[in-house]
Amino acid sequence: MAMRKGKRFIFIGDQKQLPPVMLSRSVLSKDSVSVFAALTAQDADHTVMLTDTYRMNRWLTEWPSKTYYERKLTATGPNRERRLTLTHAPGRLAAVFDPDASGVFIPTLDRTARTRNFPDAELVADLCDAAVEGGLPLDRIGVVTPYRAQGRAIRNVLAKRFGRVAARQVVADTVERMQGQEREFIILSMATGDEIFLGVIAPFFFQPERLNVSITRAMSKLVVIGPAPAEVPEIEDDTIRQWVSQYLDLVNRLRRVDVQA
Repeated sequence: MAMRKGKRFIFIGDQKQLPPVMLSRSVLSKDSVSVFAALTAQDADHTVMLTDTYRMNRWLTEWPSKTYYERKLTATGPNRERRLTLTHAPGRLAAVFDPDASGVFIPTLDRTARTRNFPDAELVADLCDAAVEGGLPLDRIGVVTPYRAQGRAIRNVLAKRFGRVAARQVVADTVERMQGQEREFIILSMATGDEIFLGVIAPFFFQPERLNVSITRAMSKLVVIGPAPAEVPEIEDDTIRQWVSQYLDLVNRLRRVDVQA
């Protein structure tokens, strides 16, 4: 409706991240795309990319820049060289909080889990606990997950660990609700460990826009808890297989830390 009142339109957004959440689908087309995505695909001459990110440090910027933005995205400003440095971390999690590793991968603790993973939820709480002991305030921590069920499980564990009022300082929710937000320390709890279920939901689970939003919320530390490469099934669809390859490439670039339940 706003376009009807003007002669020139400026759209600002990112077609490499999730589109707006729609409560109803257009009656004109079941496969309709956003105006922004359509314009950027058809009229590149009138598209200008903002190449500087002031959120992520340069280590966290490197992979999404290479994978989604043709290596044009660059970390700029005071966050560029910053790492998360805690005063101390408990023994079994010390490797996770090594300042030299801005990105860490932890294999899921429950390989039978689908949309809810209780051992991983407990691990998320352990990570939050360790960060707080090391001097990071709760409100500087965010937890992202693909599933509402896992989000609820994590919030319940955090409430038991810190008390309901304090636990609310940690944003723990789905990717859609975390888009546009940022936190010093982000935990991506992917929850799914069941290989067969993973193959069924692959179009949702490995969607690049979803993964891009999830990993670019962090400012100085990202921890991904998800299926290890050996548990990722073979996919026949060429497009989804490419998405899976991107996930595997991300996991292989993060520092792997095996944590016991």
